[in-house]
Amino acid sequence: MIVGNTYVKFIRCLAKAGGDPLAAAEIHRKDYGDGPALGLIQKAIITSGDLGGDAAYRAAVSDFVLGVQTYDVLARINALSPLHTVPVRTRVLVEDEEPVAQWIGEGEVKTASGASFAELTIKPEKAAGLIVVTKEVIHLTTDAAEKSLTRSLQRAVAKITSAAAFASPSVAGAPASLLDGAVEVAATGDVQADMTALVAAFTGDIERAVLVMSSNTAMSLALQVAMVGGAGTLGVKGGVFCGLPTVASADVPDGIVALVDAGQITYGDDGARLDTATQATVTIDGVQRSLWQENLIGFLAERYVAWQAVPGAVAYLSGVAWTSAPGSAQ
Repeated sequence: MIVGNTYVKFIRCLAKAGGDPLAAAEIHRKDYGDGPALGLIQKAIITSGDLGGDAAYRAAVSDFVLGVQTYDVLARINALSPLHTVPVRTRVLVEDEEPVAQWIGEGEVKTASGASFAELTIKPEKAAGLIVVTKEVIHLTTDAAEKSLTRSLQRAVAKITSAAAFASPSVAGAPASLLDGAVEVAATGDVQADMTALVAAFTGDIERAVLVMSSNTAMSLALQVAMVGGAGTLGVKGGVFCGLPTVASADVPDGIVALVDAGQITYGDDGARLDTATQATVTIDGVQRSLWQENLIGFLAERYVAWQAVPGAVAYLSGVAWTSAPGSAQ
């Protein structure tokens, strides 16, 4: 079972049919027989393609997004230490100062505990990416081809937001990077000194903190056998480093290592949408290409997401270049 495959089958059949739902239904019957994607196509025939309010359609999109979360940096942080997840476009209260309890002696006056809340409404921003494939790929119905297409689309959707969340500077049109306004600590190249300085600069809750770094940095640490704190469980996807749960991703810049208080990151995800294009002219690696002339199909992936950090929720090292020193491995 490929997570999110129903949605991709739905889009694939429509793409193969040139956007005609009637033809797409016949293609689905021929390629797959019956199935949930066929039900979506049949509803698209009745509704002229407007499925936004359909429960089965929303469920298929949600399954696709579950696959996206395998690659998405913020979703992976959330799996280790919960983010403050809220519905988008809804006013919510966010705690920006924790209450403090006190011991009270017998008969003494009870003192009110201080706490501070801010009212917040987060508006999702739209990110879009275009993935171009040949029409021959769309005509393949093997499991391997479908897995490759589904995972490529999910990876592309995740990359759109993951790269922006830890960009420096912030990406235009995206929510402000979590590094924007965060405490910055210049790395020295000494891992122990750098990590000590990072933790000292961090004012969030260390017990719910997650370390975020690039896959290349994580691999460099894993190769250093005698590394401070032990990097034996660290790999290109993360693990544990210096006692901190760690997320590593190719979408995080190599020079950045961030310490994130997940509970102080407000996060809203309004889902994703896929569409197809066959007539557009697109620019790939600086060269204009005609999809129609070159027998290509473009998959347009859009995602609606928002995040916002409470001041002090993030501290980060910049200019990180941790490499094994000659003779350091033991």
